Amino acid sequence: MGFLPVKELLHGARTDSWPRQALIGLKLVSPDDPACAAVEETESLTDAAQAHDRIRFFLKDRLVRNFRDVGRAWAHDTGPVSVEVAGCEHLDDGSRLFFETLATLGTDVTVRLLPGPVDAPRTDVAPAYEENARERRIEHLCSTAGRPGEGDLDFLMEEAGRYLSLGDSWSAGRILSVVLNHRAEPAVWGKLGLSYAMRGRTMEAEFCYLRWRESTSAVAAAGADYALSMLYARHHPPFLRSLDKAAEFLEHGYALLRESPPAGVEDLDFHKVFNRNGYALIEFRRGRVGEAIALLSDGIARLRSGSAKNRMHQTVLVYNLAQCHRRSGNHAEAIRAYRQLLELDGKMPEYHMELAHCHLDLGEFTKALACLLTARDLGPSIQEVHSLLGFTYLQLGRPDEAVSAYRAAHVFVPGDHDALYDLAYALGESEDPEAALKLLLSADLTGLPPDSVVKFLTLTAEQHAAAGDLPAARQALQEVVVLAPDDCDARANLDQVVAAMTG
Repeated sequence: MGFLPVKELLHGARTDSWPRQALIGLKLVSPDDPACAAVEETESLTDAAQAHDRIRFFLKDRLVRNFRDVGRAWAHDTGPVSVEVAGCEHLDDGSRLFFETLATLGTDVTVRLLPGPVDAPRTDVAPAYEENARERRIEHLCSTAGRPGEGDLDFLMEEAGRYLSLGDSWSAGRILSVVLNHRAEPAVWGKLGLSYAMRGRTMEAEFCYLRWRESTSAVAAAGADYALSMLYARHHPPFLRSLDKAAEFLEHGYALLRESPPAGVEDLDFHKVFNRNGYALIEFRRGRVGEAIALLSDGIARLRSGSAKNRMHQTVLVYNLAQCHRRSGNHAEAIRAYRQLLELDGKMPEYHMELAHCHLDLGEFTKALACLLTARDLGPSIQEVHSLLGFTYLQLGRPDEAVSAYRAAHVFVPGDHDALYDLAYALGESEDPEAALKLLLSADLTGLPPDSVVKFLTLTAEQHAAAGDLPAARQALQEVVVLAPDDCDARANLDQVVAAMTG
């Protein structure tokens, strides 16, 4: 199965002493590690959901966060370390993404991916990870020619669902491809489509979902319609998205559910509410926020509490309702909804971050700071949390803490131009123009939109001026004027610098 090179790297690590977030991430790459069981009671509803209850699945950005948390915990125990991966061309995609993420953690960890075999045996390599009985059975069934027994196929389907729930779409996809050779059933196509969607391969996902849609079960076909609608509303590349097509799929699925006899479908109301939640997104995107709020409010009233799936869906509905209230400018209702959300699941860092957004909208920076600090504690690898902390510290007149927060955001994604700009701006505000300039001049502006380049050059000019280098400031502003000839502020700034040089 996947992540074998990562498991070998982590083999022997003192995972029982790792922090909560690292153990949540460990469940993705090494779900059978005994330390993972210790974190179950401290997880959010989303992280703790079992395969049969899961309605949220993890996309790439969430997985990278998991990898950061695991990598930092491992590096903290190991100390400065160099990792060499021989035969990197044979890495499974999940392991490759892990090592690529590990390489971004800082100077204490260096990663080299080397093609081909190692030149000579290494004597300092940790003992190899040994697959457990479950993994060996999966590997045997996926590698052996011939048709597995029905019990074996049932086992593989169950394990594929487990891997999807954990976020390991790579292992799930491999298993499902094997099952599909012997069971070309709509349910298999549906799970395989989900594994593709989780990897961002939306065209393959659509093909699979269309095969899933052929199911004779109204609930399954409606589920396929919902999945197809989300491709067209959210996940397809922008040039393929269409709210009209998304709405068509949802309406078709809802009609199937309405026509289905209640006695024949377990928890039919849940499936109807789930569908209308999707349609609320369409209304929201169309700017019909009032209609979206009505759909969500009705769903919250109808959804029965009890099962883990219902509790999780309730949080999804309340979260979407809060987003609608915020979009409509009704911050009081939005804050009320977010607080209700935190009562349902206070361990989800994104909910604290979204509440902070409301307080920032209202200029309530001290309240926003408290929310963001909680979000950071719960989700230390969420880049947006650190960026918002930097902004909030600046508003509170605490530039040094803003620099630290923005630096963390920049370290997470070094190639993120917005994070780089924010850090440079904060360094300037903390009266360190030389450090700000060093960062700004290191940025590759090739391919950025003209307005972004103008923003960078303007800040560069300001820092040159603050450092006393007026000729360099003039040159940067001259480039701004070329890119934005109608920018009155840029021309005024250039005139001011020229006057200072000649005065």
